Amino acid sequence: AIIKNPAVLLLDEATSALDTESERIVQASLDTLLASRKRTTIIIAHRLSTIRDADRIVVLAKGQVVEEGSHDELMARDKSQYKALVEAQSSRPVHEPSPTRARVIKSMSSMADEGMALMRAASSGSVKGGDATRPEFSMARVWKLNAPEMRYLALGTIGAFVNGAVFPVWGLLLTKVTVLFFNLSLTADEMEAEAVKWSCAFVAMGVVYVLAVTIQKYGFAVASERLTRRLREMGYTAMLHQDVAWFDLQASAGALTTTLATDTALVQNMTSETLNAVAVNASTLTLALVIGFYYSWQMTLATLAVFPIMGAASHFNMQLLNGGSGKQVNDGDVRAGALLSESINGIRTVASFTLEDNLHAQYAGHLDASATSDVRAGVAGGVGAGLSRGMTFFVMAFLFWFGGWLLVHGHVTFQSMFMVIMAIMMSAVGLATAADSMGDNKKAKEAAARLFDTIDRVPTVNCAPSADDTTTKTTLPSVKGAIEFKNVRFAYPSRPDALIYNDYSLKIPSGATVALVGASGSGKSTAIALLERFYDPLQGRVLLDGVDIRTLNVQWLRQHISLVGQEPVLFAGTIGDNIASGKAGASREDVIDAAKKANAHDFIMQFPDAYETQVGDRGVQVSGGQKQRIAIARAILRDPEVLLLDEATSALDNESERIVQASLDALLQLKRRTTVIVAHRLSTIRNADIIAVTHDGKIAEQGTHDELMA
Repeated sequence: AIIKNPAVLLLDEATSALDTESERIVQASLDTLLASRKRTTIIIAHRLSTIRDADRIVVLAKGQVVEEGSHDELMARDKSQYKALVEAQSSRPVHEPSPTRARVIKSMSSMADEGMALMRAASSGSVKGGDATRPEFSMARVWKLNAPEMRYLALGTIGAFVNGAVFPVWGLLLTKVTVLFFNLSLTADEMEAEAVKWSCAFVAMGVVYVLAVTIQKYGFAVASERLTRRLREMGYTAMLHQDVAWFDLQASAGALTTTLATDTALVQNMTSETLNAVAVNASTLTLALVIGFYYSWQMTLATLAVFPIMGAASHFNMQLLNGGSGKQVNDGDVRAGALLSESINGIRTVASFTLEDNLHAQYAGHLDASATSDVRAGVAGGVGAGLSRGMTFFVMAFLFWFGGWLLVHGHVTFQSMFMVIMAIMMSAVGLATAADSMGDNKKAKEAAARLFDTIDRVPTVNCAPSADDTTTKTTLPSVKGAIEFKNVRFAYPSRPDALIYNDYSLKIPSGATVALVGASGSGKSTAIALLERFYDPLQGRVLLDGVDIRTLNVQWLRQHISLVGQEPVLFAGTIGDNIASGKAGASREDVIDAAKKANAHDFIMQFPDAYETQVGDRGVQVSGGQKQRIAIARAILRDPEVLLLDEATSALDNESERIVQASLDALLQLKRRTTVIVAHRLSTIRNADIIAVTHDGKIAEQGTHDELMA
């Protein structure tokens, strides 16, 4: 925003997700920005202390302006809504301990995350695709995956054999008809009868061809599509079971979805398409040689002598086609897909910073890289195809010359010569058709290698262990909720040089409510990530009821924990479905009861479709406060022994925060459970049993509110 130096500046709750110290630093930066130039500034804020110096303060309620004026004017009015908000916010102020030194400020705002990602992309084009190298894989593995469809592959192969046999038979029938009309020894009636006979043969061949191609396409289509579906399910399942650290190192969700969509479709070229081409070619060549040797072994041997030339031309054609395709094309498409996904997800940032042209140029650049390679492959393929098919005509010229020589010297008859040439020529058409239907095996192999690289990756934190995995299948008979961080040392895998925890130790008694406070970037939310086993510590242990959580079944562990974050994720679907996702097999009565306990039932019933209301992609159809209450209802439905609240009210306005905080208070009172609260609004955690202050990767101090204030 400072670099842009705009005439109009919009600040949409720019400090809402920051702790007190970070807010002070950021607010000072904003004050400097405002003082640097006289500009029109619109500030949206729910921390009213940050806007008391505004020239005009406008209070909105139910879509209307209910009052406006300066801070002093509004505070002087009786029954002022602004005054009531200020008094509610300033009651019993709590001062957060200032850290001894400023830390790097990491915003928790999703808008900021999107903005930074897009700004980096716009300035440097840093969207990357997959790894540069891929492990080898076995073709037998792909065939094994397609084994359940073996009967469909067999059916398609039978159709392909018949399809391949049609071309040399076509040449045979064509020769019979051609020779018929040169046979002057036949009467008119005899010639007509012969013509009808061979015409019927053509009709019969057409019927057989239709049936053969139908069977061929059906068998191979079913086999290939089922293989594609199986690979997509395996890839998607593997992605879902990867640890969070793996996703931190990936380019983007767009790159992963593009890979999953395109690579799985390419792999089918290695089974169905290859088998199809082999069956057609084998049938065509075999029958063509049988016909050829039957009618003229000399002509057939001459044909076999020049076949290597045609084969070399065809091989050269395939090499040219494969040489211009592969990973470069795939990377261009993947990078374009990743940038597209990032741009759409951050469309508000794109629009506000007018990045459309810049991002369009980058998107076009990725497509140009793919298109350039495609054009190169197209030109090379054109040269190869022209040479390959042109060689067919050169071979035919030689065969006609040699056939004429044999005919002149009485070694073959006109019919025999034509029979061999037409059978070979029609077979060449069939071979060319089969070759065209074959996919790019080089791209298919690279796609399979990428896909199996993901499928075979064993995550560090395996949430779907195999039945014989004795290291992660431990469960506890009951969960009391006693938690302990014991000499934990941790750094995020994406930033191994930035140590977050260094000898971090904290004991949380069973059923206690513990609040974690500290500056942004101090590692408050990291504790929650370790408890959920999104990551494992480099050193030390995290214990649940005295048991190292690394020895526990991950899915079982997470079933006893509920997380309500600052920006909860709602899935596309209905409100009822989102709440029900908290517990498998939950009834509608359970969902409604959880919504009532979360103070969500009343606003849900105000929608025309009530619990069947669609929340939209990522919950865009509901407000932030409503989204939080739906997430709380989801947590209540699970009824966990351990509850994690990660700045659950930090991004809400005063009224929404009050309602959501009431929902959280009700949740805490429903059952004595271990609760870990990450907060930077210290007024929300004054009643916690333990308040732990995180600083420099350790617990600097801990105690109750009164103990720490003393």
